[in-house]
Amino acid sequence: MAFWNRKKKAREKEQEEALEQEARRRFDEIREKKKAEKDRAQAGQQEEPPYQREEVKPVYKNDQKRYVTECCEAIGEIDRQIEETRQEYQSVTEYLLDIQKIDRVEGEERRELQDMARNIVRLTKERNRYKNRNLSISDMQIRRLDMFEADLVTEIKKMYEAEAYQKAIEGDIEMLEEEKKTLRKEKQEIVERQNSLKRMAKALIFFIVSLFVLFAALYYTLETDMTFPYLGTVLLAAVSATVIFLESNKNRRDMALAGRKMDKAISLLNRVKIKCVNNLNVLEYNRAKFGVKDGRDFENLWNEYCKAKEYERKFRENTEQLNYYNEELAAFLNGLQVKDCEIWQGQALAIVDSREMVEIRHKLNGQRQKLREQIEYNEGVKNGFLAEIDTLIKENPDNRKEILAVVEAWNEKNS
Repeated sequence: MAFWNRKKKAREKEQEEALEQEARRRFDEIREKKKAEKDRAQAGQQEEPPYQREEVKPVYKNDQKRYVTECCEAIGEIDRQIEETRQEYQSVTEYLLDIQKIDRVEGEERRELQDMARNIVRLTKERNRYKNRNLSISDMQIRRLDMFEADLVTEIKKMYEAEAYQKAIEGDIEMLEEEKKTLRKEKQEIVERQNSLKRMAKALIFFIVSLFVLFAALYYTLETDMTFPYLGTVLLAAVSATVIFLESNKNRRDMALAGRKMDKAISLLNRVKIKCVNNLNVLEYNRAKFGVKDGRDFENLWNEYCKAKEYERKFRENTEQLNYYNEELAAFLNGLQVKDCEIWQGQALAIVDSREMVEIRHKLNGQRQKLREQIEYNEGVKNGFLAEIDTLIKENPDNRKEILAVVEAWNEKNS
């Protein structure tokens, strides 16, 4: 059984290897086929002309006239494209001639030209750096602060002072509120002491009355002399009444004094609250006026504003210097009879760096080659249309006059 299993596995392995080889062979064939198609396509692209037209041979006279009209319109469009291409070709040629004129400059004039170009390159880089400044202040904030530029330092100091004053006022309010709580607690304690005196007085009266009743009962029951107990009780009552009276008066005085202190604290608190509200309103107004959160934010904004103004100042100076050197470069190139002087203001690096100039020359030569090919292509298409019209006239002599009339009418219309 194991033998047959091994044979079966061997057959399966052989089948898998055969399938794998077949798949690899087919994959190679497909790859070779695609490669051949690609080569044929590239060869066809190189051999085939860029413009292919199917031959049209109208039979009827009206179709012939309409076809000739279409050919004339196509020729007119081609002539327009050829003229535009030639103008562009002339422009590129003049640009290359300008490069030759610039390259022929030598000696002191060459150094002067390169100095002007270096200054333009340097100032242009600085200008881009100023334009792309990394500041957190917005243009709207700059315009807002421009109105108060002369007073910004004073306003920042005022805001810091107002914030410090606000903290002091809030501290006073907190202190007076604590004073109010203390006085309120003190008055409550005085009231509790007064209530304790009242309860003590009631208890003392009850105690003295009880003693008198007791002494009276003993006197009538035992017939004992109660003069001294009576006198002692009266003395106790007198002393107790005096102490209670004095303590009560003291509590009333303390209550009055606490009331006056409370009134004074409330009066002071009201005045401080008014100052607090007024100062807070001024602070909120100034914060909204300058668009800041607090004095520190105002100072940071002012620092950014100073940087922005410094950038603007340098940008103006840079612009003035750049305009000066651009004018000097234009005048110098104009003296060399360079056709387009302004374009070199944006390509001053090519005057300084010969590699950049070579790159520009190479690009222009490539453009000229493409323009020549475009002109040749359009002229070939135009000649094809003219040949088709001539062929149509030769093959249809009976319609010759009408076809020529269409061509002449189109020429008169577009002359």
